[in-house]
Amino acid sequence: MACYFKKLFVFVSLIMFGASCVKAEPYVYLSEDSLVSFIKIANKNQQQKKLVNYIKLRFQNGPENTISQGKAEVFNELDKFQVNDREALKYFIESTIQKRYLNLNGAEAAMVKAINQASKDKADFLTYSFISHLAFIQTDKGNAIGAIYSYGLAQKEALKLNDPQLQVVLNINISDLYYKLNLYDQSLFYLDQALAVKELNKVKDDRFYTVVSYNKAENFFRMGLADSLKRCHDQLMGPKNKSYKLYTYQYRTAYYLSLLKHRYPEAIRQIRALQGAKQYVANDVDNQNLADCYYKNSQPDSAKIIVDELLTRPYSANHPEIKYHLYELLGKIARDKGDFEVAATNFDLALKQSEERINNTTQVGNISAQIKIDKLESSFTDTAERYRRERLILILIIVAFVFMLAVIVLLYRSIRQKRHYEKLLYDTKKQELAFINSHEVRKHLTNILGIVELMNESKDKKAEFAEVEKHLYSSASKLDDAIRNISEKLSD
Repeated sequence: MACYFKKLFVFVSLIMFGASCVKAEPYVYLSEDSLVSFIKIANKNQQQKKLVNYIKLRFQNGPENTISQGKAEVFNELDKFQVNDREALKYFIESTIQKRYLNLNGAEAAMVKAINQASKDKADFLTYSFISHLAFIQTDKGNAIGAIYSYGLAQKEALKLNDPQLQVVLNINISDLYYKLNLYDQSLFYLDQALAVKELNKVKDDRFYTVVSYNKAENFFRMGLADSLKRCHDQLMGPKNKSYKLYTYQYRTAYYLSLLKHRYPEAIRQIRALQGAKQYVANDVDNQNLADCYYKNSQPDSAKIIVDELLTRPYSANHPEIKYHLYELLGKIARDKGDFEVAATNFDLALKQSEERINNTTQVGNISAQIKIDKLESSFTDTAERYRRERLILILIIVAFVFMLAVIVLLYRSIRQKRHYEKLLYDTKKQELAFINSHEVRKHLTNILGIVELMNESKDKKAEFAEVEKHLYSSASKLDDAIRNISEKLSD
């Protein structure tokens, strides 16, 4: 787990580039055409993800003799296509190169510039990614306090991006830092958090299970919990695991079990066989454990050779918690040989490393507590904001309901008024028709009937008709007019 950041980098790279990159070879050749195709991606976040991983694969894992030429080529393409975030990406490239050359101060300075530029450009994914990489650099420098603070900032950016996969990876990274500080309970907590986020958001990539199972195994080994370690080892031997380092994880946890069961000769054979295996990705953790095995197997000279070689490694490989153990082991070897002066010197060096480790742990604990407080405050703020939105939505629903009710009432009243007016109009027309019928129709009809009756009583009907013809025609015409008037009113 001491080289975990390299492991996680390759793991994330494999996620981004797909199954075609799942190989034992740590470097995948990336052509200039690959860069151009990534630059042309329309979705901004997807473009940024591809470019970040392209840069990491090309400058962190690529052949060292191609770095200078590669830097010029990438800068040229970024300028040629006028990539919006090119200045931030250039700083990131510079930081990655400086880290490759172990110039951690230069890498940190360039990464800070990259973060500031990405923040200025409002490039959310780049801001998240660069802050996470700053935490990697700070971890390599032994600045655990700065790394924890950076991870806290990265968590906020990941939440803003609302990308569960990034949150899972971030929790795994944070757990690894706590592991290196010997804060195993905290490390396990963040591994559980990673799985919880994965399950809650239904992140489908099962490679997370493999990484989490292995990292839990590392913690249980350091805590001396053989049964818990055995469960993780069995999980890693299951059929659902996916990782190009699965062979390494399976056989490293196997010799961990031998160590916890005090089978030191067997553990020595296992480690030495693995260090010569092509499928196995060896690191300094194996040499540290091999030195412990040699010492506990009464082979102190072999243990001392390994420890002396490990202490020559750069600070990024030997943090205080590692140096403490190495100096303590040298002190025990010298004490067993009766060389108490050398033993005292080494125990004193171990004590200094222990003091530095305790100081780092204390300050990290304070920052971790503040980060948790910030998360609680953020959660409270988010909850309050959610309640405010829900209250606003409820108010809008009530207003809409009242408005709809008012519209319905108005429509109802309008219909009632219309019906009332129609009834009034009907009654008016009815009265008018009744008046016309009684005063005009019946009047003219009565006249006609009277004339006809006079004609019937007359002895000289022809003479009588000639006399009343004019009156009869006038009454009939007026009757016709009255009937037409009634017809027109009925048709209105």
